[in-house]
Amino acid sequence: ALIKNHDVQLIGFGEASHGQGSFFKHKINSFKWLVENAGYKIFALEAGFSEALKINQYVLYGEGSAKEGLKYLNYGVWQIEEFVELIEWMREYNKEKPLVECVKFYGFDCQMSKGGVEYLKSIQGLIDYNFDHSELELLDDLLELQSTRDKRLAKSITSRLSAIVIKIEKKILKSNKDEAFKKNSLTVLKNLQYFCDTESNNERDNDFNRSKYMAENIGNILEIEGKEVKIALSAHNGHITTFYKQIETGYWLKQKYGSRYYALGYEFNQGEILGFDIIDDELVFRDLIIGPSKNGTLGFLISTSVGQDCFIDFAGKKIPEWFSQKQLCSDILGCYGQVGCSQRYTNVILAKSYDGIIYIDETEAANRM
Repeated sequence: ALIKNHDVQLIGFGEASHGQGSFFKHKINSFKWLVENAGYKIFALEAGFSEALKINQYVLYGEGSAKEGLKYLNYGVWQIEEFVELIEWMREYNKEKPLVECVKFYGFDCQMSKGGVEYLKSIQGLIDYNFDHSELELLDDLLELQSTRDKRLAKSITSRLSAIVIKIEKKILKSNKDEAFKKNSLTVLKNLQYFCDTESNNERDNDFNRSKYMAENIGNILEIEGKEVKIALSAHNGHITTFYKQIETGYWLKQKYGSRYYALGYEFNQGEILGFDIIDDELVFRDLIIGPSKNGTLGFLISTSVGQDCFIDFAGKKIPEWFSQKQLCSDILGCYGQVGCSQRYTNVILAKSYDGIIYIDETEAANRM
């Protein structure tokens, strides 16, 4: 149904939680169909731009492995078999194809520094640049900031980072490497600045900046791959939403790309979730069960009125009045199941937040890697 509108170039596939395998299976199968039938080339995940480059190297050239790449993203919820399947499918699809026909994997988030720091160290010889002692200290501080999220440290890094970025940019642009290398490298530099700027602020401004920079990263990917390339984005509902009061990633994308961006939210009634926690620096998964949606919520209304999995398209349609009123919708965060993280719902005005909804009545948990 989405492809009837040939103007759609960016599809934001949401998820009501990061731990429900049913959502991932749906969006992965949708991406495969979009690649084979509608010319989509990019799968972009709510993960660090620099960190995701390792996965892209695997799907293009077979370097490393899907599991190594997912671990390198440094976020437990993505260490699932569903994404291993997707990455292996992308790798298989690309075999024997010229680069111009290949599908690619990107991240569009900016919460990490490790990938950027290690990338810069790895290209020193390629751009004829040697880090001096103070610059190596700065790179160490960036790694520490990822661990501590210390706002004072972030602010102390900012000016030093700006100075080194200017020097490395000149080296990248003067190098004899191809345009793809140059654009990727410049975007890695931008993401270290995005990261540092985001970590310098209070939580509210942090979220605002992160959302804006994630949208900018979609623009960066279009700069790298071509203005007309079609992208499937995968992120939490809370990021793909277009609602103007939330000013999330989807809001910025809708402002810039208009009807070329289609926001697809996900809702469910009940089911299983794969939760996780970090205990003594170790990733610990938890099997969780979410009971039926409470009376009056969106999950309850669709369950009782439709009674089965369905797709509801709002774009350009006459929709029921209550879709323009506040509804309690599922909004389960990545930390769900950890101490102090048990939120199930949030208020959403559907018609202002999404162009469509995928509803799955009973979900299965994601499968740990």
